[in-house]
Amino acid sequence: MIYLNYPKISIVVPVYNLDKYVERTVNSLLAQTYKNNEIILVDDGSTDNSPEICDRLAKAHSNVKSLHISNSGVSAARNAGMAAAEGEYIGFCDADDTIDSDMYEFLYNLVQKDNADIALCEVRFILQDGTLRNIATGKYQVWHNTQDFLVDFFSGNVKMGVATKLFSKKICDKIKFPEGYRTNEDKYFTFLAALHAKNISSKNDAKYNYYRHSGSSSFTEFNSKYFDCIKLADKMLDTTKKLYPELTENAMCNRLATVLRIYKLMYQRNGLTKYKSETDSMIEYVRNFDIKIAKKHLGKNDFIRYTALKKSTVLFKLMTKLFDRY
Repeated sequence: MIYLNYPKISIVVPVYNLDKYVERTVNSLLAQTYKNNEIILVDDGSTDNSPEICDRLAKAHSNVKSLHISNSGVSAARNAGMAAAEGEYIGFCDADDTIDSDMYEFLYNLVQKDNADIALCEVRFILQDGTLRNIATGKYQVWHNTQDFLVDFFSGNVKMGVATKLFSKKICDKIKFPEGYRTNEDKYFTFLAALHAKNISSKNDAKYNYYRHSGSSSFTEFNSKYFDCIKLADKMLDTTKKLYPELTENAMCNRLATVLRIYKLMYQRNGLTKYKSETDSMIEYVRNFDIKIAKKHLGKNDFIRYTALKKSTVLFKLMTKLFDRY
């Protein structure tokens, strides 16, 4: 189907020093079966050839826009793209990934079917050697209120990223990505969007291709930016206490799961010694966390991580090395 008479979808693509990949990304967006779309490239002060490539693509295609801002981070770039969006729905794509040709048709059909404010699909990972890692289950689910969605969101049953989602612009007009935070801003944005959504629809089919290459964050050394994940988990906890106090324990376990994942990342990327005081604080936090609350609300894998670290750092590291590489 062409979908030319359907509502416009704006696809925001933040770009920073990705001249090797951005054209491949845009080509996958141009190939969408849902044709009533606009592609908004937001160059975030790149120092490579990305700005010229964005301008060239905008000149070659009537539905491509090229915006330029001073280097301010991915949140500011996405916010600039949302401000320029003319569509009734907004999607996001990273400038070094690709999407299946029917992804936005797929998501829009979910929106229509379930009168949804947010629609979700799944990601497939493409590893550095070209190996595909597909975790899609095909599960279909609709949440009819924020509380039910947040229960699954906090337990890790909903993907945190924005790239596999389609958002109503009416919701996007009420919220922004948190600027000044260097990572996990997409999870926080999804949290904010859910607070304004009446219906959220999900079909766990893989439509988004996430590439793990040598220049991606998956292969960098650990640095302090990842502690922003915990700061944003704190913000979600504070907001949840005020708006949905009955979900406080769920939000607490979301923070616990975040701490566990950051600790794992520190181990995998040689950060435990460099950030010793933070490491000690995280271990103390995990070991003092109420096991009854953790058992009630943590997802299965996070609970295994929790019990391992609660017992021994050696056990946690061994488990990560053997079973938890990703």
